[in-house]
Amino acid sequence: MENIEVLFINGSPRKDGISMSLASYVMRSVEKEGGKVKTIHLIDNNIKWCEGCVSVSREECNRERCRKLNDDVDKIFKILLKADALVFVTPVYWYAPSGLLKNFIDRLTSLENEGKLLDGKIGGFVVTAQEDGAMMTILSLMGTLNDMGIIFPPYAFTYSVGFEDVSKDKEAIEYAERLGKNIVRMGEMLRNMRWL
Repeated sequence: MENIEVLFINGSPRKDGISMSLASYVMRSVEKEGGKVKTIHLIDNNIKWCEGCVSVSREECNRERCRKLNDDVDKIFKILLKADALVFVTPVYWYAPSGLLKNFIDRLTSLENEGKLLDGKIGGFVVTAQEDGAMMTILSLMGTLNDMGIIFPPYAFTYSVGFEDVSKDKEAIEYAERLGKNIVRMGEMLRNMRWL
């Protein structure tokens, strides 16, 4: 049986910042459970704004239309669609995910409209904040992505608030390790399941 593949989508403009530092604990846990890890840093990619085609009609909002924007989203979609699980990594910007991540999630609408292509993928979140807004960010993302068909294991998120060095946030690390384990275990359970 192939290993569960977990794609980390980093919405922070920093590839080695606090958010990815916390994500590294999830990654190690995934690998310890026998899963494979891949990472995409959105900052390294040309991702144009969503043009809101779905406002015209659902049929207008599809990958072909997104390809006409001539950016890196189609390349990312190909990687994303092969993954079993997606972990969204973001700092909190004004009680919400980063603009980089929000913009990318808006573009995921084309996958939903083209046949619910995210159905059954497992999701998770790594969120860091200097002040408030971590849970608001997680709940907002979770609602949106669940509506696109992504499912979540127990302990589907970890967050750290107010720590510049997340290695000192023992609770966040504990949740990070649980998230990694549960993603792989859920992936193994659901591997051959088909969704409505």
